[in-house]
Amino acid sequence: SNDGNGSSDDNTMKARPSAPVEFLVPATRVGLYIYQLLSIAEELAQLNKDDSTSSSPPTRTSLIEQLDNLLLSSPPTFIKPTDPTVTRGDPYNNMPPLLGEIAVQQQKQKERKEQSITNIGVAPQLFEVGELMGERRQWSRLVQAERAREEASEIRRAMNIYTTNLNFNKNKYVYSGSQEEKKKMIREDRLPSATEVIRSDLDARDLYRNEVQTKLEDARAEYLYQKGLGFEDVGELVGLLRETKVALDSWFGFIPDEDIKMALEAEKREEQQNR
Repeated sequence: SNDGNGSSDDNTMKARPSAPVEFLVPATRVGLYIYQLLSIAEELAQLNKDDSTSSSPPTRTSLIEQLDNLLLSSPPTFIKPTDPTVTRGDPYNNMPPLLGEIAVQQQKQKERKEQSITNIGVAPQLFEVGELMGERRQWSRLVQAERAREEASEIRRAMNIYTTNLNFNKNKYVYSGSQEEKKKMIREDRLPSATEVIRSDLDARDLYRNEVQTKLEDARAEYLYQKGLGFEDVGELVGLLRETKVALDSWFGFIPDEDIKMALEAEKREEQQNR
């Protein structure tokens, strides 16, 4: 841990991208929902395990009703009308085709100049503009596809509200490898650029988000299956919900602890106001 006397390099390594707390609240609601589901399912599994006369049927019925409400009949809303929305900045600054690509290419050339990379010539520059045009079309298709997936899943949208609004400080990005690996990469001129690190960070977050969504869908399907069998064995359901929680914890693992604490407090205040 850093006692305040660490080197500036240590501080740089610990710098984490974040967004204002209101952008984290919808995902926090998702987190509380998953923890609640797991807690109820584990309690039901314990009752099944005890399987004695002391296991009162009303308690079991109540737990099944709670799961039914949360998973099927009335799942909670994770996004309120007052919440912020998913924000996707256009890397081409909403400029018309070609002009945007030229602007991005000029920015890249400026960065090369700042890094003392000599002029690469006109032909490669034109080729780069052509490549950027292809990238822009691909980016537009990806955005449209992701919007459709968000419409189909409020959980995905809630988590994207946070990740699409992250502020990355390109001068203070996190390199997660060891100091030895970092030194070796510097010697071999292979240290990833800030943009590459940011892309890698977002990819990892999205991987865990996808895992949360998939495992929760599997848990819902398993719940429906067990419903037909009278919930004699909920071990598989508990297992899937635990896997959902592991993915969720990994997603929240990228977020500063203080931000999570503030988001939980904000959600608690809102709950109390709505009572």
